[in-house]
Amino acid sequence: MSTNVLRTTDGWWVVRGDRAVPVETKAVTTAELIADRHAAREAALSADTGTPVADLAALSPVTTPCRVVAQMVNYRSHARDSGFTGDIPPAFFRKASGSVSGPGDAVVRPAHVKFLDYEIELGLVMGASVPVGTVVEERDLPSYVAGLVITNDVSA
Repeated sequence: MSTNVLRTTDGWWVVRGDRAVPVETKAVTTAELIADRHAAREAALSADTGTPVADLAALSPVTTPCRVVAQMVNYRSHARDSGFTGDIPPAFFRKASGSVSGPGDAVVRPAHVKFLDYEIELGLVMGASVPVGTVVEERDLPSYVAGLVITNDVSA
């Protein structure tokens, strides 16, 4: 069963269609909510009619500080547009927690940056540690991935 989760200044919500039901949890961080999955499951199954999602101001479901790891040039077409040729080996890099913002937050371009590039990305919210060198097979994904988020990967 998948559950859509929303975070506001008032806490966590489970989204059901165009309405959201509050999650009864003390979780403040994404990691704490993952640890309290039972509370989200209870909200998803409750009889509460909820609040219209349109009435809620969404924050990033990923709380900070956090570890953001990105895969470099993971789309061939974008790699070509960026000047890469030939085979591109998988490469990962870290982004600062300050790069995380909410869905309605402005993207700030520092004055010295002349060009901002962006890509829509699928973000994986990890629910378990993945030490360097770990091989994760498709069948293992539920053991590691706690959730998915759509991200706007902006870089200078």
